[in-house]
This record gives sequence, structure tokens and C-alpha cells, in this order.
Amino acid sequence: MQNGHCPHSPCKANQTHHPNSVTIGEIADHGAGSPASIHAHGLQPVPTLSLFTLAYLLSLLLFHSQVELPWVWRSINQQLGSNSTILLAWAGLCFLLGQQGGVCKSKTETVTWIFLGLLAAQLCAGVQAAAHQHAQIPLSCNKQIIESEFKLIEKAFRDKGSQTWLIQHTPHNSQTHSACVKPGARLQTFMEKADTHIDLLPGQRFKARIRIKPPKASLQLEGFDVHRHWFANQIAGTAQLKSGIQILHTHTPTNPLVWMERLRLHIANWIVQTLQDHPEQGLVLAMVVGDQGLISVEDREMFNNTGIAHLVAISGLHITLFAMLAGKGMGLVWRRSAWLCLRIPAPLAGSAFGLVFAVLYGLIAGWGVPAQRTVFMLFALFVGQLRSGMQSSWDTFFLALFLTMVFDNWAVLDAGFVLSFGAVAALVFVTQGHIHIVKPQHEFIANAIKAQYSVTIALLLPCAVLFNQQSIISPVANALSIPWMSFVSTPLALLGGLLQQTWAVLLAADSLALQRDWLNAFNELRWATLPIHNQPWWVNCLVALGCLILLLPPGIFSRWIGLALVALLAWPAQRPAENDFWMTVTDVGQGTAVAVQTRKHLLIYDAGPAFNERSNSARRVLLPWLAAHSYRQADLFVLSHDDADHSGGAPLFITKAPPLKFASSIPGNHPLYQLAKQQHSTVENCHHMSSWTWDGVLFEPIGLDTPADAPHKLRAKNNQSCVLKISNSRHSVLLTGDIEAISEMHLLSQHGAKKLHTKVLLVPHHGSKTSSTLPFLQAVRPEIALIQAGWENQFGHPHRQVAERYESRNIQVFNTAQNGAMKWSFGHNNPNPQPIHANEARRRYWHMHESSAKAHQD
Repeated sequence: MQNGHCPHSPCKANQTHHPNSVTIGEIADHGAGSPASIHAHGLQPVPTLSLFTLAYLLSLLLFHSQVELPWVWRSINQQLGSNSTILLAWAGLCFLLGQQGGVCKSKTETVTWIFLGLLAAQLCAGVQAAAHQHAQIPLSCNKQIIESEFKLIEKAFRDKGSQTWLIQHTPHNSQTHSACVKPGARLQTFMEKADTHIDLLPGQRFKARIRIKPPKASLQLEGFDVHRHWFANQIAGTAQLKSGIQILHTHTPTNPLVWMERLRLHIANWIVQTLQDHPEQGLVLAMVVGDQGLISVEDREMFNNTGIAHLVAISGLHITLFAMLAGKGMGLVWRRSAWLCLRIPAPLAGSAFGLVFAVLYGLIAGWGVPAQRTVFMLFALFVGQLRSGMQSSWDTFFLALFLTMVFDNWAVLDAGFVLSFGAVAALVFVTQGHIHIVKPQHEFIANAIKAQYSVTIALLLPCAVLFNQQSIISPVANALSIPWMSFVSTPLALLGGLLQQTWAVLLAADSLALQRDWLNAFNELRWATLPIHNQPWWVNCLVALGCLILLLPPGIFSRWIGLALVALLAWPAQRPAENDFWMTVTDVGQGTAVAVQTRKHLLIYDAGPAFNERSNSARRVLLPWLAAHSYRQADLFVLSHDDADHSGGAPLFITKAPPLKFASSIPGNHPLYQLAKQQHSTVENCHHMSSWTWDGVLFEPIGLDTPADAPHKLRAKNNQSCVLKISNSRHSVLLTGDIEAISEMHLLSQHGAKKLHTKVLLVPHHGSKTSSTLPFLQAVRPEIALIQAGWENQFGHPHRQVAERYESRNIQVFNTAQNGAMKWSFGHNNPNPQPIHANEARRRYWHMHESSAKAHQD
């Protein structure tokens, strides 16, 4: 290190630190867990913290697997409150950690620390979960309108001048508040015209009338669980503004976090206005303040496919990099004063300043999970430096892991948590004890390749489980994007955003536009992303073992064994047996989307609604379902009719996964037919199709012959819906679209009751009162009725009279509003269909499990 202008020997003495120590500058220079950041050679292991942290982690995972929240936590929360209990528990544990020598000297101490870790996690997560659950809006309060006082917590930008607000219920008199919204409950609200309330700032209170909704959404059998996201972020429900906002003039907030949030909003407003017409507006906004709301869905897919999604927002790499620069800069300034060097060593002062800088940067970035993880990792390194380097790399890792879990007990369920700590753990594992700060150039390159190899292998299984894909092009894309974004785009974006320099933020946006060129080129390579479908648990365990073998030093196990085990990711996806078929009734809210599988074929019936670009059933449900079950396309896509809740996702589905054949009741000149032809799909009118057999399963289109003089109502879109019967030797299913009474009667007259008789009926028109007539049910004679309807939908589906009609005939009714997505297995050797319901298979304590879609009487 250079002495700068410090002429005295104390400064030089103070800059020399323990040979095993690691500074924030060193960890930042090469990334967390890299060869330059981990110097643990010769240190004895310190198992106490490791044991405690692993026990805490295991206990959290067990806690979050619970179906119901135990009563004991609700009782403790009611009696003592969440904060006081947690603070008391952690005060005692911190005291014990401070008194403990660091190494378990007996089996009793080992068991004690494991028990403390298990107990501490249950206590903290349990009491906090009880508090979150108590704050949730009950389902019985759905769509109620209340007038009260609220406080704005934050604003996040969305498309077309809209914003998403997070508000907190702060009634003036807590004794008279609404029973539906507890004091302190946090609500999320969408503001379509946000500019009309530009004067409302974070921390300010306002009075308004809002319509509330509980935190209940669709639930699939796999994939992202929005209920968990709401619960982990303490969102008690959603709200819709029903009146103007009356800003209440209160005292100036003294909370520094409120002022930090106002600063974030000020910076975000300036960036949005400055880059109003620039295509990289959303990406610059995400890089500076962590708000990703303006990044398009297509861009998100491109970032995921190329493997650079971790660079899009405030990433740990960027926080670490700038903390290093800040620490190095402060170290240079510190060395100019002998008086300062005599009191605090320059490396320590630089590390402390870098840590403070990282905290401030993380707060400006919104203090998201990536920022938290990085700051805690830097703090753990700083603690090691305070201990004169007497801290191994594993100590640093487990301290950061422990602090992250303590700060957020739901972080362990976040994909970023798994990927981030998984990558660091892999690097520590493969480099422990083989660290040299200064390396020849060839050794530096070899270690960089080794680090990339280790991270790729370590994250192979998590990426497969979480995203059903692995980016093959990721190493090349990251090799180009990491230095470009770290040393060009991000510094310019921060300089422009924080100092409001137009030239800098424009240069940052233009630099990102240049990066887009090579990312688009990579994204267009179909082989660049390897799809990986869901595998049984035992396959995942063997793959994990294979990854471990590939990370072990050579000579312990043959690399071929590891490769063979990892190759099990290509194990064929589960499929029905010959003559069997499976039917998945997805939960797309008020709409229809059904997948029917035979041994070698796939049929998709309808594509669900698409309210906007982001809320598209094809993107949210169907395409992820295809990836999870190892399908690139459907053999046949049947679109029953052109209605928004059935056809909304069709254009995207046809574009992203062109079916081999497309059939529908839409007119021949319809744009969807033209789109399908452009994607090289054959097209056909479903009413003119003939029956066919796939793998021993019979598919019979029930065509409707509509004469030219037919009533206008019969020629309406709903009544022209494609009707399809699927059957094997024991079971049959009838898919009916939105047919109504007149269409039901014509189908009966043209085909007869025997043709329509079925065991399982997809209820016509979601249970509308205009469908499911008594003659139709008498002819079909179903044993099971399936309804796809939105919970508490505005149409009142299923209608009360229709529900009573099914009940009176002893027909079992299953509704996605109650059951979530459903998978039904129809085996030719099994007389009873075997169902799997999402609300049972994925049920956790954070889900709402009260009554389902209401039935109205018109």
C-alpha cells in the first residue's frame, strides 16, 4: 500500500494487518467469496456460530412448511406483542454469543447451541407471523368501502404514468377504526393517474375513502406464490381509491428513514422525467433506486435468458464495488494525517467508511433483499477485521447468513437468498485455504474461470427448481456485461441520479442501449437457454450429490460420477400411461385455461384472460406450466371462442409456443388465424373437426351445426364455443366453453344425450345462470363438475340457482376459487379419478382459506 503524504512510521505500521485478515476493499475487488477475499489458511474452525446458524436456518424452513400457525404464537403476540418478545429473546441470545468462547467444547454445548438455534427461529418467526396474520384483511370484508386516515410509505413507478403505493392505516382514534383494517395494516394500491397526487410525499398522512380487498389471488400447483410475497412484505391487502385525497398537515417527520424515502422518490421523479422517451428509462431507474416497475416484461425475459438478471437492479456486486472505492478513497485521505493513523489504522477506517457507504447506498436502493445480504456480508468482514483477522471465511459467511435471516425471517424463501448465499458458499468451499492476494496474470484468469465454474455448478439445481431453465450463454453474457455495467453504466447512472446531472444519466442510458445489442443477439439463440422441467425429489437429491462431487477436489471421486448424476436433470418428465390422461384445470381467476396430457401428446383448451402486458395468463400460467412439464409446444391448441377471459392470452401463447395445430370457432379472417399461420401452425374450425385418438384416449369434437337462418343468439360467440369430449375406457370429460341454454338444447337435439353423457363436466360459462339447464344436466349426468371462476367475481359466478341445481343432483362441485388449480388423473384401471388440489398441496399458514366465490341471486 502507498503511504500517501503521511511521513511518520505509525501510519505505515497501522496499515499492516494480520496476514489472515480481509478488508472490505479486498472482498470488493474480486467479489464475495473469491480467492482474493477469503484467507482462512491455518485457522481453526469455529463451530458455535455455524451450528447455531444452521439450526436457525433449518428451523425457519420447518416453520415455513406449516399448514396452520400454532395457537401459541398468536397467544404470545396478543399478550406481549411481537417486538418486545423478539427483542427480549435476542438480547439474551446476543449475551450468550458474547460470553461463549466460540468453540463447542463438549457434546452438551453442541446440543445446547443447536437447541437455541431451533428455538430462536421458531420464536422470532412465530411471533412475527402471528402479527402479520392478525393484520390481514378478513375475506368477509372483501370490497367494503371505508373512510379513514392513512400514511404513505412509498411510491413505485409503473407504466403509462401510473404508480403503486404502499400505505399504512393510521386512524386518528384507534378505538373507532374499521374492524376490517387494523391500525398499522399496510395496503397496496394502484394509482392510474399518479400525477394528480404528486404533492403527497412519503411519511405524510392523508384522509380518503378506499375499497379494500383481502390478500387472495390465484394459486397454481407450482411456481410463484403471490400470497407468500404479500405476507413476507406485511401487505395486509389491496385498496382502490374511491375519493379524492385530503392531505393532513402534521408535524415534520424526524425519522431519517422517511427522509431517505423522500430522497429516493425525488431522484426517481427526476430520472423518469429526464429519460421520459428513452428506451432504457426503466433500467436506469432500477439501477439507481431499485425500482424495477418500468422494466418491460420482454426485457425481464431477456435478462433471465442471458443470465444477467442479477445486474439489472441494485446488485450485491455493485454495492460491494462502490463500497470498496469509498473505502479506498477514505483510506488515502486517512493516511494523510499521522494523528488519525495513530488512533485508528487506515485500513480499518477505510473499511468502516466503506460499510457506512454501503448502508447508505442500500437505503437509497430501497433496502431490498440483495442490498441487505450484501451489507450484512460486508459487516461480517468488518467484524473479522476488528478481530485482527482471527475469523475464517466460514465465520464470515455464517455471520452474514445469520444476520440476513434475523432481519427477515422470510428471506429464506426468496430465490435471491438461495442463489446469493449458494454462490458464496460454493466459492468459499472450493477456495478455502488456497488464497493468495497477489497472483500472476495466468493464475488470476485460471481462478476466475474456476470461480465461474464453481458458481455455475452450485446453482445448477436451484436454477432448475426455481426457474425451470439454465442459461448456457450466461458466462459469456456476464463476462461482457459485468465490467460494462460495473465500470461504465452504473457509475454514470449513480452520478447522474444522485447529483442530477443530465449528461451523466443520458450517457448511462446510451451505454445500456449499446449493451442491449449483444444481449438481443444472445437472446435470439434458441440453444442459449436450456429448459429443465420439474423432477421428483429423489432425482433432485442425486443431482445435488453430483454437483457436490464436481466441486470436490480431484481424486476423491471420479468426475464422471458427478456428470452422470447431474445428467439426471434430463430424466424424462412424468407422463400418463397408455390409455390414461391427465387434465390440469389452471387457476386463472375469471377465465378458462385447461391442459390435457396423454402419453405422447398435449392439448391446451383456451388461454385465459390478459388484463395487460404483465397480467397475462399465458405468461403467468400457461408458459411456465409448459416449461415445468417439459413441453415446448402443444400438439393442439383449441380456443373455444373469442371472449377476453378465454382468448386474452392466446396471441402471446401462439407466439411464444406455436402449437402444431390451432382450432377455434372464430371467423376465418380473424387475426389469430393469421398469427397461427405465420407461426406455421395448421388451422381448422373446431365445428368441422373429426374425432381422433391419442395414445388410447379418444377426442370427440361435439360440433354445432348452425344453419343460416338460426337465431341470432345461437350465432353469438358464447354459443359457438368449441365443445370437446375426452374419454378412455372408464372416464370421460366434457369441455364446454361458454355455451348457454340455446346452445345446450341444439347440441342435445343434434347429437343426443348418449353422445354428451360424461363423468366430469367443465361447467358451462363458469356457472352462469344462463347455462347448465336442467335438461342438459339430465342428459350429461355428470358425477363431478369443475368450475373455473374468479373469487368474488363481479358476475356472481357460479349463480346460486345453478349451484343448487348441481347440489340437488348430488354432483360433486370443485371450484378453482376454492381449490386453486386442480390436476385430475384418469386411469383406465382406476374407477375413480385422482385429484390434486393446489390449496391442499401447497397450503401454508400465509394463505387465506375462508369461503369461496360467492353466488348471487339476480
